[in-house]
Amino acid sequence: MDLGVNLFGVLSHSPLPEAETLQRLRDIGYTHIEPCLALDPIPGMERVFWSVSHFSVLLPVIRQIGLQVPSAHLLGGNLNARSEALCRLAREAGIRAYVVKTPQEADDCALQQAAMTYLTLADTLAEAGVKLLLHNEAADIRARSHGKTVCERLADLCQGRVGLQADVGWAMAGGEDPVSFLYRNRNAVFSLHYKDFDAAGNPVKIGTGCLPLAACFRFARGRGIPQLVDQDTFDGELFAELADIRQRIAGLTADRAGSVSYLNVMDTQTGEARVLARFDRVIEAPNWHPQTGELIYNADGLLYAWKDGRERLIPTGACNQCNNDHVLSPAGDAVAVSHMTFEEGFSSRVYIVPFATGEPRLVTPNSPSFLHGWSPDGEELAYCAFREHGGKREVDIYTIPAAGGEEKRLTFGGFNDGPEYSPDGRHIWFNSTRSGLMQVWRMNRDGSEPMQMTRGEENFWFGHVSPDGQKVACIAYRKGHLDPAEHLPDMQVSLWLMNRDGTNLRRILSFFGGQGSINVNSWAPDSRHFAFVSYEPAEGAC
Repeated sequence: MDLGVNLFGVLSHSPLPEAETLQRLRDIGYTHIEPCLALDPIPGMERVFWSVSHFSVLLPVIRQIGLQVPSAHLLGGNLNARSEALCRLAREAGIRAYVVKTPQEADDCALQQAAMTYLTLADTLAEAGVKLLLHNEAADIRARSHGKTVCERLADLCQGRVGLQADVGWAMAGGEDPVSFLYRNRNAVFSLHYKDFDAAGNPVKIGTGCLPLAACFRFARGRGIPQLVDQDTFDGELFAELADIRQRIAGLTADRAGSVSYLNVMDTQTGEARVLARFDRVIEAPNWHPQTGELIYNADGLLYAWKDGRERLIPTGACNQCNNDHVLSPAGDAVAVSHMTFEEGFSSRVYIVPFATGEPRLVTPNSPSFLHGWSPDGEELAYCAFREHGGKREVDIYTIPAAGGEEKRLTFGGFNDGPEYSPDGRHIWFNSTRSGLMQVWRMNRDGSEPMQMTRGEENFWFGHVSPDGQKVACIAYRKGHLDPAEHLPDMQVSLWLMNRDGTNLRRILSFFGGQGSINVNSWAPDSRHFAFVSYEPAEGAC
């Protein structure tokens, strides 16, 4: 998961030199940093508030470590006199947003003066593709101007040309419901800071206080905006606490309570998407049954079939933890599922469940294994699997006889997922990070002659071939919104279509979805329509 950290608290408490501190942040999983840049010297605080020249010296080190700098706080100085230099620095460092403070007093003259300063700077920065953002604190949330918080009043005076970096912890400390604050300003928030406080108003480790962390997380990830940990105080070891905070936030990807799902059909000929049904729970990964016309999906570990407004449960016996990797047999008389268990740690195995009996048969004793394809001749299954090789866990494509037997490894190198057979059975389509970003690939059925089929600045997942073999649909996450090997739910994603030879790759739909939207092939038999799931998380859900 893509998560950053503001450096104020880190550098204030780290006993290590700057370069080692930054390396430790990357080692525990943080992908970007937000420094505080002092435009005028702040004596005694040089370690925490970097000068622009010092930051420039550190840039090669930051790049070598693998950290990004999408935003930076600006302190002091005549901002507009430095605007051209700030534009040059942004281009050099890859900065996409500068962040400035909001005045703490509800004084009309002070706010008008700040608005004029920030508007002028925002217009200059915009020419370099850089956004200017206001950062709120508790005082400017408590203070009111014309019935609004000072932060929101100043944003109004900036006429929408200056955005917000919402600090949800400070918003809560200032007496605002942080979730209401976010959604009230949904069109202005371009970045989010996490802080946390207990009921007495004392700062605590993020995720242990009163902050509705899950709801704030959903807001930020659903909009694809940067999220930054802004922990200023630490009770224990600095990096251990930061690692725990990251793990807490990353764990929220699995928390989808209160989510609403929509079952949809895309007409690839007209480009029209039509909503079929709404569900007050998470449903995932529709298969289109070639004979009955039913759409089969998973929900709460079970499988269901939907048609003409009616839903029915599909018996799967002991497989009561089915995930979104399920595939119908070519004859339509059975379904293969990935059934997850947790008693021996995280595990997933592939089973075949005949519709006539509802009794599952184990196919892959090795685990974890995640099904994605059933060969057109019915003889073979294809899946991605996590296996240990040379002391290292690798994720590759495997095949196994549908009757059971020895698995065969087909890919080597990169993170490989989503294997699916072409309708003629000659090829297996899959997605892989071997070229850097996640891209859609194709190889012969025996794993030979792999060929990259998508090339773009997006992370492409799950290439699904139409029954006539002419078109391929896939889903894409925007570059930088997550690690290439991640495919998370509740994000802004897009549906793409291309010809079977990889030509004419084009976006056909943008929507809120991701993991669970099109994990498995959901083409209709007519090779024109395509089913997918979109989501609408509850705004105030925690």
